Amino acid sequence: MRFCALALFWSAGVFAEVPVAVSDLVGMVTSAFAVDRDDQRIAQTLASVRLGERLSDSTIGMLRQMGAGPATMRQLQALARKSRALPPPSQEPIGITPEPSAGERAAMIDALGRYASGYLARLPDFVCTREARQFRTGLIARSTGRFPKVTVGLDAVPTAVDKPWSAAGWYTVEAVYAGGADHYKLSLVNGKPTTKSIDELRQKVSLGEFAGTLKVVFASAGNFEWVRWEVTGGKRSAVFAYRTDRAHSTYWLCCPPFATAHQGFVYADPQSGAIRRIIVYATELPESSQITGSALVLDYGEVSIGDHRYLLPRSSASYSRTKAVESREDIDYRNYRKFGADATVAFPTADPTQR
Repeated sequence: MRFCALALFWSAGVFAEVPVAVSDLVGMVTSAFAVDRDDQRIAQTLASVRLGERLSDSTIGMLRQMGAGPATMRQLQALARKSRALPPPSQEPIGITPEPSAGERAAMIDALGRYASGYLARLPDFVCTREARQFRTGLIARSTGRFPKVTVGLDAVPTAVDKPWSAAGWYTVEAVYAGGADHYKLSLVNGKPTTKSIDELRQKVSLGEFAGTLKVVFASAGNFEWVRWEVTGGKRSAVFAYRTDRAHSTYWLCCPPFATAHQGFVYADPQSGAIRRIIVYATELPESSQITGSALVLDYGEVSIGDHRYLLPRSSASYSRTKAVESREDIDYRNYRKFGADATVAFPTADPTQR
């Protein structure tokens, strides 16, 4: 359940059958702050959730501080009432206490940096199946002609106004990490085999999760600040915020391609620095850009490749907004295996992370 929470978050019927841990609920809501932005839509999905643990007022209060809107708050409070007789979570799903000392924070940031710097060097060449489901919705502006604002992440950002997501198709690629870079071979579009390349898809796609995202976040060293504790994948993670200005950014959007400032959060093991989740928000988008908002949530989990286990992407979601439309991709990664001389996957030589 933990590793597919992003993909299942939008499948409302699933939660009526499967009890959800409070930590998974928190992860779903914090993901939605990045890749949905719409209070009414988030609330409608929460209406189908059936909790397996007690939801506390303190957890709801933390989610309110992080940007939960009034409709989302009403659904969270309804879930709290329904879960009163359930056992509490084994550990606090989200909180700021005990706050680490300055020395402890510095040690965690150091571990985080060391883990990230050695992460790509430790990875073998591998291939996996990457399935992306796409959604779209038109934006509804208020009579003022401006979009309302909600607080998500570090800043207030524009959002849409209660318009449902509509399925816009899905595609499958064989994703290869080799030679220190990500490569992709498109295999299915809407379930049908195709000979097209990934670049020929009409829809904008999200790529670069294996090598690109870590490089983007850690391009500017020493810019991490302590935020909170949060349980991810059943384990307590230290959550740090970061910011990168445009001059030091390697975060590319299109089209045409341009680098933009970004900020977000890194969730990591407080001792080893192992990264469990990354959230990235594009900021300071130029007026000339057709993109008015962009975000990515990437969740890692343990997978076996050969005789070893690695932390690799298990699910992700990307979000983009223009003046006319919102787009979202929910992505699952599965069937990881070693990539070697006997592999038949062909991939382009261009770096697909520069999009």
